[in-house]
Amino acid sequence: MGAVAQARSRVERGPAVAGLDLAAERVRAVVGHREDAVLRITGIAQAPLRPGWMTGGLVVDRVAVGAAVASALSVAEGREKATKVVATIDGDDVRTYHVAITFEREALDTPMAHGEVTRAIQEARADAERAAREAVSNDPALRGIATVQLRDDVAGLALDGRPLASLLGFQGRFVEVRTDVSLAPLVLASAASGALDAAKRKGSVASGAYALGRLLASSGLAEGAVLRIGADVTAFAVIRGGRVVATRAFGLGRDAFLERTRKADRDARTWASCVTAPLPGFDGLLPGRWHFVGVPEDLVELPRALGTALAEERGGSEVEIAPLRPALATRVLSQEPLHADDLVAVGAAALAAGMS
Repeated sequence: MGAVAQARSRVERGPAVAGLDLAAERVRAVVGHREDAVLRITGIAQAPLRPGWMTGGLVVDRVAVGAAVASALSVAEGREKATKVVATIDGDDVRTYHVAITFEREALDTPMAHGEVTRAIQEARADAERAAREAVSNDPALRGIATVQLRDDVAGLALDGRPLASLLGFQGRFVEVRTDVSLAPLVLASAASGALDAAKRKGSVASGAYALGRLLASSGLAEGAVLRIGADVTAFAVIRGGRVVATRAFGLGRDAFLERTRKADRDARTWASCVTAPLPGFDGLLPGRWHFVGVPEDLVELPRALGTALAEERGGSEVEIAPLRPALATRVLSQEPLHADDLVAVGAAALAAGMS
């Protein structure tokens, strides 16, 4: 019995993975391992970027940004090199589409086998990719712009309406596969990939807002939103039913507001109207609970204006807006102090580790 109990309690440790947050001011790198349902962070590092090296999600100087990526990763990795790398960017035209596909099974009394699950996920991914491509072709902002798919991620599985971590061995009629597909203009995607190439690393590129929202959703945030204000971009993700259902990024960041402190009130209202503008494919009211990161004391008018705008939209109902705390990422353990600014890179590492 002792040996059995010891085997059951043994934690399965996955390979080293890395998450990168490519933003205008700096590159953040996080390295860790998946241990069952937890991501254990073993290294955190950052490297500064000079003005103009990266702007609006576009890597302008691939060699310089690549050198910063290599520097940050070398510190975060220590002695063990990451086997998978996911880098994140946020820009006006980065899109993530959320598609749910339902299949009806014929063999209702037969437990689902590995092959059936694999086919369902593959078919769902193919359908989600087609839906995303169709949505892009109907998006006025992307009309005539070459786009590429960044990633597709299985965001949830359900059987007869029951959310499940795995479908293997379960019986039921209706299988639902939720897939998130991210696309971006070719110029943004290729520039980010070029920075990884310059760092002599291979990896995929994802939306930073999506990675952050996915991290909090997988940690138990059922309803809410998380927003980050960078130097040149604002990006946020909306979570409903424990999954990311909408994201947005637009080119207004801290630098623009700090240059116009005398017009803080008016600028804050304009910014809040950008956040609360209708989201394509999103039905209903925006949530009343928001977490934010990247707001200095000089710009507290921004979350205040957002709270006012949300309260008006929600008919005067209570709105909660608070700073993002690393403790909200309940499935993350870290050997080093973890700050809210690190969580986008942590979310990217979680995607690299295959956490859902």
